Amino acid sequence: MNLYLKNIQKSFVFICMLLFASVVYAQQNSKISIIKKNITLREALMSVREQTKMSVSYNDTQLPTRKLNLDIKDKSIEEALRIILKDTGFTYKVKNNYIMIIPENAQNEKGKPRNISGVISDNGGEPLIGVTVVEKGTNNGTVTDFDGNYKITTQTAHPVLVFSYVGYQSKEVSVTDNKLNVTLDDSAQELGEVVVTALGIKRSEKALSYNVQKIGNEAITTVKSANFMNSLSGKVAGVNINASSAGMGGATRVVMRGPKSISQSNQALYVIDGIPVTGRSQGELKGDAMMYANQPGSEGIADINPEDIESISVLSGPAAAALYGSAAAQGGIMITTKKGKEGKVSVQISNSTQFAKPFVMPEFQHSYINRPGEVKTWGDKAESAFGAYDPEDFFNTGTNIQNNVSLTAGTDKNQTYLSLGTTNAKGIIPNNTYDRYNFAFRNTTSFLNDRMHFDFSFNYILERDKNLTAQGQWFNPLTSLYLFPRGESFDAIRMFEVYDPVRKIYVQNWNYGDALKMQNPYWVAHRMNRTNKRSRYMVSGSLKYDILDWMNVTGRLRWDDAYTLQEDKRFASTLKLFAPSDYGFYGYDKINDQTLYGDLMLNINKTLGDFSISSNLGTSMSRLSYHVSGFQGGLKAPSNVFTPNAIDYGNATNDNRPIFEQYKHYINSLFLSAEFGYKSMLYLTLTGRNDWDSALHGTAQSSFFYPSVGLSAIVTEMCKLPQVINYLKVRGSWASVGSAIEPNLSSAWRYEYNPASGTYKTVTYKFPQKFYPERTDSWEAGVTARLFNNAFTVDLTFYQSNTRKQTLLRDVTSGAAGFNKEYIQTGNIRNRGLELSIGYAQTWNQFTWNSTLTYSMNRNKIIELLENPNEVVRQAGLSGCGVVLKKGGTMGDIYTYTDFKRDAEGNIALDANGNVMQTNLANPQYRGSVLPKGNIGFSNDFSWKGFNLGFVITARLGGICMSQTQAILDEYGVSKASAESRDNGGIAVNTGKIPAEGYYAVVGGDNPIWSEYIYSATNVRLQEAHIGYTFPKKWLLGKELSIGLTANNLFMIYRKAPFDPESTASTGTYYQGFDYFMQPSLRTVGFNIKLKL
Repeated sequence: MNLYLKNIQKSFVFICMLLFASVVYAQQNSKISIIKKNITLREALMSVREQTKMSVSYNDTQLPTRKLNLDIKDKSIEEALRIILKDTGFTYKVKNNYIMIIPENAQNEKGKPRNISGVISDNGGEPLIGVTVVEKGTNNGTVTDFDGNYKITTQTAHPVLVFSYVGYQSKEVSVTDNKLNVTLDDSAQELGEVVVTALGIKRSEKALSYNVQKIGNEAITTVKSANFMNSLSGKVAGVNINASSAGMGGATRVVMRGPKSISQSNQALYVIDGIPVTGRSQGELKGDAMMYANQPGSEGIADINPEDIESISVLSGPAAAALYGSAAAQGGIMITTKKGKEGKVSVQISNSTQFAKPFVMPEFQHSYINRPGEVKTWGDKAESAFGAYDPEDFFNTGTNIQNNVSLTAGTDKNQTYLSLGTTNAKGIIPNNTYDRYNFAFRNTTSFLNDRMHFDFSFNYILERDKNLTAQGQWFNPLTSLYLFPRGESFDAIRMFEVYDPVRKIYVQNWNYGDALKMQNPYWVAHRMNRTNKRSRYMVSGSLKYDILDWMNVTGRLRWDDAYTLQEDKRFASTLKLFAPSDYGFYGYDKINDQTLYGDLMLNINKTLGDFSISSNLGTSMSRLSYHVSGFQGGLKAPSNVFTPNAIDYGNATNDNRPIFEQYKHYINSLFLSAEFGYKSMLYLTLTGRNDWDSALHGTAQSSFFYPSVGLSAIVTEMCKLPQVINYLKVRGSWASVGSAIEPNLSSAWRYEYNPASGTYKTVTYKFPQKFYPERTDSWEAGVTARLFNNAFTVDLTFYQSNTRKQTLLRDVTSGAAGFNKEYIQTGNIRNRGLELSIGYAQTWNQFTWNSTLTYSMNRNKIIELLENPNEVVRQAGLSGCGVVLKKGGTMGDIYTYTDFKRDAEGNIALDANGNVMQTNLANPQYRGSVLPKGNIGFSNDFSWKGFNLGFVITARLGGICMSQTQAILDEYGVSKASAESRDNGGIAVNTGKIPAEGYYAVVGGDNPIWSEYIYSATNVRLQEAHIGYTFPKKWLLGKELSIGLTANNLFMIYRKAPFDPESTASTGTYYQGFDYFMQPSLRTVGFNIKLKL
């Protein structure tokens, strides 16, 4: 099979190179023929462009309008141009792949030569590649490079430069300084956009053989979230983004093109200014954490201030991220941060204030009360003596206030960016807070005659969060809040603690039992406190030296150091399960998460006639160190002294134990990227990377090679197409990338803590003869088109990936005597799908409409799993249901283990009392997959004069979800469904009705009959909306002021589930679609203000 795949790869590369060579040969030998009468000079030049497939640039306003009669047959480019331009006052200049039409030498006064340089960009500040720069009145000209830079030596005494570019309005500028930056106004959709790709390498959009989606700063700062990744939902195709139910600052789940790994994270790779961010996320729950609420935390990427972000490039496929080798399988989020700009000091001040309330809540009943002395609400239909009780009253109005001040200033040699940002958020659950303080400094400077460029940045983050609560039975105030008996006084427990004169401390005020480990919800919120205090700094430096105009060498270093203190304080009188000591419980640990990254690259950008080459040869190293140390346990007297010295170390139990984790992970790499272009219409891209990974140390092979190949062709440059098609590109790519095994996994020794002895015992694991990283082989093919005068853009991508060498840990089998567990590497997970993005942009006078529709579809399938095709792998779930991996299924398949007991004819069987019965299934029953069948995003922005209005509608199509919350609400008689059943005289079963109390006692609860609590996860919502106004600068003496109103999750258009299916309690693979007292998702409304001085 491996030989077969290698032959396919070789054949694919050979075909690509053969196609490339054949087109080059044909273009080199092409001749020009124009036999037409009464045509304009512009029409003649367009004919030259179509026949040569070269870029022809000119100032349209300067061309003469007189008609030409041409009889040109099979002439060379030079001969044809001389005939066309005869007696027009214009001549030509051919440079590389560009034909520049320029005025003939005028009688300009000769002057001292001057070296002029600068950057050409569009209105959005993005550099433009291939802009023609001509000194007016001469044939002296040049074109801009990949970074939009140009250099020209003028010849006249009073030089005027003319800047021309297809799709933009030409501009003439008198030269008064040796540094001249120019912004071209967009007259049509740009065709030469430069995008940031892997390792921060800039590439022309035309040359890319894979799908890259670019997001500007406005997409993440108009409607702000404490974690900016939430703001991308619905705005990019092929990416599933799920906000955390942990509330403000929680980790966001970001999965591209479906889950690929069975045992490892499927989260996307985050990259800042070309350097991967490898800090560990606290957003993933494992084991029984979903049920029992070992609550998640935040993540490293949430530390980034969105106001410091210039743009984001989404590399959704492995081919796009192939240069990251063993970290590329899940795709990448490429973040480019802001830097200083040349010009006078500019200060921007911004504020965003959001107010939050619960978005989707369970439906409760308010008409029945509990029987005296009972916690469950199965009493009479009557009003409570204490008034109606609504659980929603418990929630606060959450707030998210973000302030930012930034400063930018610079000369042509030195630019500085400085910002200070604050985020202060309070969740809807009392005593849930998230605070973050950001400081950013960046300086870029050029010296040695602009050949040396130094870029230095420093970021400091101070983050504090308290009581992030996602879901689960424990450490969660919602359990007792939702189930509180409806005939009792909730006001009586708002005072959650009372003074105990015997113990001389305040103790919990709760008299409603501990079923489901319930406690006073206010006590859980205020007296069971989990806090994280993180201090993090990132220092980066980049030094680039221009050896030649087309060659440079770049070195980069980044040191990322995060120190976190985690504390868990549980006050005395907390349930014994959580605080085994009468004096309280205290846990603390200190986390040191450090990463050193460095790389050195030789970069080449060279044009040789019709050919161009962009190549990067480099080496990189990554050094990650993660260390956790601490202790947890019950306290000694006196009560509630939360210090390490107060822990009762002498009582060793599972609760009283040390906390320790440590690993180091080193990767050394060599990589090469080469992009070959021909006449700006045909591009071949080859990349290769070899990783030496410490996670594979001691195995038979610790070095692996990751290649990729891609081809893109600009069809509109190759042949004449209908006029409605302004731009058409086809592309295809193949890549083989990896996902390294977990650090220390290849070590045969493990240690487990023995509380009885207070010591660790050795555990031995059996390994395969050869350990491999997970390997993902993928291909994609796509087309990009711009239609109807560039008003419409269409981007369509088809893809497939197969991930093999999945690493699984299982119980020992025969032949593994003496081992506790064994690792096996097997399986093949296939993901196949499409991504579609349709854009529309049009301007009528001062009114502009921009619209984007995205659709993505992914089909996940387990092609191979274990040697025995009938053997399954059970993953996470709830009591009575869970994710089961099976050959032919998906990584989101749900199986249930309980059902109604039925008679021989399949009818629901009843017991002697006429009630339903539950049975455990010998063969678990397949219920569906939690994975979506499709996702849709529809974004619109309208602007008129200073007003702007926008909204985003998102839809998730298909998939299922389960709610254990609803099952327990039904059992306790507090759900709206339980009241309606009572009103209807019971629940219809077979031909009769069964009393609701008895029915839900069997069907509901914490081990329900799941067929009754499975819902469609399809939902449609108005996810985002904003309206704003930018005041005219003349009103404010040249200052710029913008104000706006914003909203998120404004309302649901369609939903069947009793909770928000897009909310997630964990970034892990197997925790999607489960609701177990999940914190409600948030609806936010607010305002923002921006002032630029």
